[in-house]
Amino acid sequence: MPLDPKTMRTAEGRAEVAAIAELGGGNAWRIAARTSEVPDLPAVLTDRPMVNADGTPQSEFSLRELDELAQAWSCWYSDQGVRPRDRVAVYLTDGFEDQLHLTALAQLGAIPVLLNGKLPPDVAAVLIERADPVGIFSDPEHLAALGDRVLDRLGWQATQQSVGAVGRRQLPEAARYRHHADDPVLLCHSSGTTGMPKLVIWSHEQSVAGARFRLNTHPEPADSILLSAVPQSHSAAIAFTFYALLAGVPLLVVSEQSGPGVAASVARHRPTTVLAFNHTLAALALMDLDPADFSSVADWMNVGDSAHDAHIRPLMRLGNHRAEDGSRVPGSIFGDGLGSSELGWAALRRVIEPGGEVRPRCLGKVVPIAEVAVLRPDGSLAGEREVGLLGVRSASVARGYWNDHDTAVRSWLNGYWLSGDLVFREGEDFFHVDRAVDRIPTRPVEGYSLYMEELLLLQLPEVADCAVVSGRFGDQTVPVALVRLKAQHADADPAELIERANDGLARRDQPRLAVLEVDQADGAIPVGATGKILKPRLREKYADLASYLAAGSPGRLATALPRNGS
Repeated sequence: MPLDPKTMRTAEGRAEVAAIAELGGGNAWRIAARTSEVPDLPAVLTDRPMVNADGTPQSEFSLRELDELAQAWSCWYSDQGVRPRDRVAVYLTDGFEDQLHLTALAQLGAIPVLLNGKLPPDVAAVLIERADPVGIFSDPEHLAALGDRVLDRLGWQATQQSVGAVGRRQLPEAARYRHHADDPVLLCHSSGTTGMPKLVIWSHEQSVAGARFRLNTHPEPADSILLSAVPQSHSAAIAFTFYALLAGVPLLVVSEQSGPGVAASVARHRPTTVLAFNHTLAALALMDLDPADFSSVADWMNVGDSAHDAHIRPLMRLGNHRAEDGSRVPGSIFGDGLGSSELGWAALRRVIEPGGEVRPRCLGKVVPIAEVAVLRPDGSLAGEREVGLLGVRSASVARGYWNDHDTAVRSWLNGYWLSGDLVFREGEDFFHVDRAVDRIPTRPVEGYSLYMEELLLLQLPEVADCAVVSGRFGDQTVPVALVRLKAQHADADPAELIERANDGLARRDQPRLAVLEVDQADGAIPVGATGKILKPRLREKYADLASYLAAGSPGRLATALPRNGS
C-alpha cells in the first residue's frame, strides 16, 4: 500500500493551517506542501496516471511533487500568454488532471473552466461559448467531438500529447497571483438535470470554506485513507481534495466510478472512507459484495443528491467502525449530505449508524458552517412540517453564475441562497421531498417525486432503482414511475407492483401512480454527466400518455388509467 497515513496532521497542525488568513483555492496546494512536516511522503494515488514534468506517467505523488508539477504547468500556461482573469477551458476524460490544471491556472490568477468529460459535446460547446476562454486544454477525442466551429473561436488548443514534457520549472514569485478573498478561482458547472448546466463561480476564500470548517471540527482516525470516486471536475471532488491535502489525509482518486470499479479499488487499496455520488453507492449496494473486500471501510460519504434509505442499509452491513470506547464494532457509518455545485459544502448532514431508524428522505441537521431556513415563495419562514424552499446562508455558498446575472439574482430570497429543493422541518431535522421543478401538481394532494421514489424503494424490494415524474393524460397531470428491477426479480408482475406501490403511497398521503413501467434495457432511465436522472426527458416521454399507451409501450407496464382517453 503506497499511501502512508503518516502524512496526517496533528490536531494542532490542522488548526494552524486552517488559521492561515491567506489560504484559499488559489494557493491551497502550495500551502499544503509548504506547511507539511512530511511533504515527500506519498499523499495522492490515482488510478489514471498523470504525466509528470519529465513526460513520464506517474500514479503516486507527494505534496511536494504535486506542488512542483502544478508550478511547471503554471509556467507553461504563462508562456501561452495566459494572464489574470483569463478563462481557460479544461475538457478531459475524468482524472486528477482536472485538479492539477485548476491549481496551475489559479496560481496565475486565471480562471479554469472545468468541464465534466462526460458532458455531451453540444452542451460543453454552450458552456465554452458562455465562458469565452482564451484557450482549451483537452485531449484528442474531446477536441474532435467539439469540432472546428467551437475551436476556431479560441486562441489556442493543447493536449498532453501536443505539449509533451513541461519540464521542471519553478513559478517566479512575481508571477504568482495574490488573490483577494472574493477573486474567482474556478468555474465549475451544475449537473444540468433541470436544464442547461450553469457555470458556477467559486472564489478564493469561499472555495476552501468547507475544508477550513472540517479541519477545525472533524479529527480523523490515525489510519484514515480517503477514496474519492467523484468526477474530479465536480465541486465535491474539488472541495474534498483541498481538505485532504491540507489535512494530510491520504487520498485515493478513482476515475472508474461504476460499482464494479469502485469495489475493485476498495478491495485493492483498503480505504477507510469512501466518498461517492448516490448513483455509485446505489450500484454498489445492488452488487453481491465480498465482506472481506470491504473490511477496511469505516464510513461512507454521500455527496450531491441525498441517498435513498434502501441503498444505504446494504452498505452499512459492510466494514467496521470504532466505538466511543475505541473498540471495533461491526458495520460502517453512513454520512449523507445534500449538496450542490453552488453550496460548496453540505449545509445539512445525517449520520446513520448500524441499526439506525429508517426515516424516509431525512437530511438530518444543519451543519454548523451554515444557516438553513424553509421559505415560502414570499420569503417568510414556513412553519414546522410545512413544505417550502430550502434556503442557505454559508461562507461556502458560491458567488453566482458566469454570464448569467439574471439567474444569480433570482437564486436569492430574503438573504438566503435557494438550492431549488423542497423540504420541511420537524424539530431540528430537515426532510427532502423533491426538486421544486420536479414536483407533480396533482389534486387534491400534490406529489413529490423524490419522496415517492423513496417510498417505492422501501415498499417494493423487487425494485433496484426508479424515477417518478409527471405525465399528462388528457387534461390531467398524473404520476408515472419507471422502475428498474433487480436481476432476481426480472419477471415481477407490473400489475402487482403498482397495486402494492399505490397502497403504500396512499398511506403516506401521496397520489397514486397512474402508470408503472418496467425498464427493459440499460439507459431507459436517462442520466446526465454526474449520474443524476434527467427527469425533463422522462416528462417528454410521458407528455401524452393516451397516445403512448395506444401505440404500445416497448416495455412491460401496468396502468390505473382508463384506456379510452381522458
